[in-house]
Amino acid sequence: MRRLLLPIIALLLPGLASAQMPVSPETRSAVAGIIGDVMVNGQAYEYDRQLADTIGPRLTGSDNYVHAVAWAQDKFRSLGLANVHTESFTIPATWEPETPATGRITAPRIQQLHIYSLGWSPSTPAGGVKGNVVYLEHLTIEGIDAQKAKLAGNIVLMDSKSLGDQPFSQIIKGLDHLNGLGPKALLLVGGPNGIESATALTFDGSLFHSPVAQVGSEDTALIKRMLDNGPVAVEFSFKNRIRKNVKVDNVVAEIPGRDLPNEVVIVAGHLDSWHPATGAQDNGTGVATVIDVARAIKTSGHPPRRTVRFLLVGGEEQGILGSTAYVRQHKADMASIDCVLISDTGAQRAKGWYLMGRDDEREALKNVEPLLAGLGSNDTTPSVEFLFQTDHISFDLLGVPTLVLWNDVDKYFKLHHKASDSFDSVNQADLNQGVATTAATTYAIADSSQPFAPHDTPAQTEEWLKNAKQWDDYQFFKNAGVFP
Repeated sequence: MRRLLLPIIALLLPGLASAQMPVSPETRSAVAGIIGDVMVNGQAYEYDRQLADTIGPRLTGSDNYVHAVAWAQDKFRSLGLANVHTESFTIPATWEPETPATGRITAPRIQQLHIYSLGWSPSTPAGGVKGNVVYLEHLTIEGIDAQKAKLAGNIVLMDSKSLGDQPFSQIIKGLDHLNGLGPKALLLVGGPNGIESATALTFDGSLFHSPVAQVGSEDTALIKRMLDNGPVAVEFSFKNRIRKNVKVDNVVAEIPGRDLPNEVVIVAGHLDSWHPATGAQDNGTGVATVIDVARAIKTSGHPPRRTVRFLLVGGEEQGILGSTAYVRQHKADMASIDCVLISDTGAQRAKGWYLMGRDDEREALKNVEPLLAGLGSNDTTPSVEFLFQTDHISFDLLGVPTLVLWNDVDKYFKLHHKASDSFDSVNQADLNQGVATTAATTYAIADSSQPFAPHDTPAQTEEWLKNAKQWDDYQFFKNAGVFP
């Protein structure tokens, strides 16, 4: 009787069936070979060198990005992968600096500024922007209205105190309210003088309403001290290359499953980068990981039960655009996706996986963790710190289980979006350890006799977002058309 009932219970209670995903001896043997191959023969370091040093920075839609798309397809084809192709989405605008930014304080005295155009800022008018500076104390509706009479027609300066500890959705609402008052331009605090830290104020690949410049932190402090004693005037100029409504390609390739080809495990990372350096860590290491996982699994000669799909997307830095476009285009296929694994945290040694608050995934990984113990990456964290910050989120919102590689990021954030994000920052041994972690986890999930973890229902997804204290931000972005 028990033997008859167990299969019925497994069908009726899929959560129980996948509580601890089984790993067969055959899977364990294949994973051991894959880990050994990556640690001895891994090519991720060379892939990253080619991407960073040969192709260079990859702003979404730029010529370098297009070159990277062709390069990635060539790599997948040379490895013998199937179904290598591109799938496109349209970004409202592409953006590239055409001339360096220049700027200075003009009153009460002359002082050169360490200044850069913020990403997705329009160019300044001919002759640049000139005007008086007003420091915005609080980027809130109430704070803006309190200084309303001073903001129109002037250059508005903001720093971290202006932003406060607000959700990103509230910052966007504040910026929209501020824009309605007609400031001439915005100045935002950046890193220490001379250190650009690239970012943008829009989240959908559109241009900001007015010119936005980033000013060094010491320069910002100087302007604020000057403002304590009287008016301050500045001037700055830059020219950016803008193109509207540009097609951007994602890259897709597959290793077909031997038994369950219509069930899919996705391994993904974003191909785009910012421009101050070459994007070697963000996200060259992630791209190199995706391609080397493909190489290692293909070379093993043991395709897993399920199809493994490799996905390199664009527009992550502008608002997770490429992965969201992929989810929208394949919304009807989400039920067939068993798990999505993302690499986007640089190449410090992997500790395991971000679960983004899904406790059922912790249970599902219990039998995978022994495979990772020798690598030192057999741990998980429920942290939701980066919940809306990389390419897993659109899959999560439709209930698909996801994992994001968990690394220490202390060194990563010192070069993140900066001129120091170059290939010499990458440690080959640490990169290989992260690739081996990703390859082993991918293969174990794809080769299991049972699915990885249940797909959440909409009600469960809502509860998950509320528990993560992200429901309000989600509602804002959903209503703005950002999420699927």
